[in-house]
Amino acid sequence: MNTKSIHYYLIFLLLMFCVNSSRASEWSRIADFEGTWSFTIGDNMEWAKVDVDVSQWDRLIVPANWDDFYSGYNGYGWYRKTFNINWMPETGDVAVFLGQIDDVDEVFINGIKVGQSGQFLPDFETAYNVDRRYILPKGILRKSGNVIAVRVYDTSGPGGILGSRKIGIYFDEDFSLLSQNLAGSWKFSTHRDGDVYDINFDDSQWGSLNVPGRWDDQGYANYDGVAWYRTRFTVNSQLMSENELYLVLGKIDDYDKVYLNGDLIARTEYLDKYTRFTKYNAWKLYRVYPIPKSKLKKENVLLVEVRDEQLSGGIYEGPIGIMTKRNAEVILERDSEIFWDNPIHYFLRYLDF
Repeated sequence: MNTKSIHYYLIFLLLMFCVNSSRASEWSRIADFEGTWSFTIGDNMEWAKVDVDVSQWDRLIVPANWDDFYSGYNGYGWYRKTFNINWMPETGDVAVFLGQIDDVDEVFINGIKVGQSGQFLPDFETAYNVDRRYILPKGILRKSGNVIAVRVYDTSGPGGILGSRKIGIYFDEDFSLLSQNLAGSWKFSTHRDGDVYDINFDDSQWGSLNVPGRWDDQGYANYDGVAWYRTRFTVNSQLMSENELYLVLGKIDDYDKVYLNGDLIARTEYLDKYTRFTKYNAWKLYRVYPIPKSKLKKENVLLVEVRDEQLSGGIYEGPIGIMTKRNAEVILERDSEIFWDNPIHYFLRYLDF
């Protein structure tokens, strides 16, 4: 690696130190869910629908341990709330934040399932310590009369929507920093049939997924293993003229390799020598990769190979796209203090071209 490449690599590594945090994305709340919800014990999938009469349901304060109202209760419970959106962004990620839920949850907005953490009976698997953050499908929200329904199963101890963070609907402001937004429908496959890394590979028989978004919420529930994402995009001459560009892939669960026009340009690596760190934290890392200028063309094919080891998987949080060095530095400046409190568990290897 030459001197220039080493310098570039060190700048990039510092950037990655600084954005390795749940604060890397700048989320703004556009609907507040704290307060009173309708609630009932029991289980009925009809309660996920929009037109449900909840006039006879109890009223609970959320977030809170439901044992404060139903002492010692373990089992199924449903929460429902009607809410309005006074302002909707034209582009960018919109997500529902629900904090921690004990033990398992399934979330519906306007009758459409938007996320799940843990596994219900008979294959019970708790997710009591996982912060719920579900990216919403485009067009799912309306200005008024939205309904959120949350199905919860608790097996012991505290139960329900416990919070730990401010809950509501949030918008990711970092999308405004992108020069080119690559979020949307990507080709997707869990099977490698042929040379998927070849720029001329025919992916017409692959399925499609929304990116960002967990693949578990899009027809691949409980899938652990390797999968491939593929998309094509065009870069205009003005963007091509920038000296340094970064590929932003948000957060990926768990590991990834990134190929641009058939060439491997970046990957997530585990540093075994840092034994005090567990390998299961890669999914928290905010991906910002420098794009080798020689590899970017007017017409491009981007392939992301993702390996998930457990629980949910995929490119699950944005923003997704191309960012200039100037805007990447905005994130660095905003989160520079994080470097000292949260040393990185992983590094993203810059491949010298």
